[in-house]
Amino acid sequence: MGKLNDSLLSGSTGRTGRLVVANVAGTEILRARPKKRTSAPSPKQILIQERMKQCYNFILPYKEFASLYFGTKNGMNSCYTQAFSNLLRAHKLDYAKNTIVPVYSEIQFARGGLMAAVPTGLSSQAAGQITLEWYNNAAGDPERDADELQLLYLAEDEQIPIFMENLAQRADTSVIVTVPPNLQGKKLRVWIAFRAQDMIRVSISTYVGEVSVQ
Repeated sequence: MGKLNDSLLSGSTGRTGRLVVANVAGTEILRARPKKRTSAPSPKQILIQERMKQCYNFILPYKEFASLYFGTKNGMNSCYTQAFSNLLRAHKLDYAKNTIVPVYSEIQFARGGLMAAVPTGLSSQAAGQITLEWYNNAAGDPERDADELQLLYLAEDEQIPIFMENLAQRADTSVIVTVPPNLQGKKLRVWIAFRAQDMIRVSISTYVGEVSVQ
């Protein structure tokens, strides 16, 4: 792959023969078009493709959020690209067993410098509901007290999580979330983060753990 600077092709896209010109975030990229596959993919290639599919399904609900609130854009390395890379790293490939093993504690849906959440409790005390608790580490700062809670949870046997924004404020220290009826009796994996009222700053997300819904 090559990078074009002030080229005669500036502003153009398309292909000529096996050369492909693409404009990515204002940068022109020149690369060779891959040859068509003539043989069946190997088990290793199929496993890698399946991981890509699983990660794409996982990020779908919070794709727009991650595009704004996952690190900072660095050249062609966008926030979305960084978020997707995090998912790829967290979904471990076991070639010997031909399996994909997600490490949920390594998954993040937000990454920023705002004060992180400190979860203190996760339970299901009523049918179809989960209760989240956290420590108010704002230290009396009214601006931090007003930070909004962002929630991501994934039900067992599901590939696509549910993302919910602005459920409570940091000063509330707890929130009760009603889940869809079809998730009763299922185990949920839960992540949280805080976003500032200015809609610019965000904390790194924190994996809270697992809870079985009554």
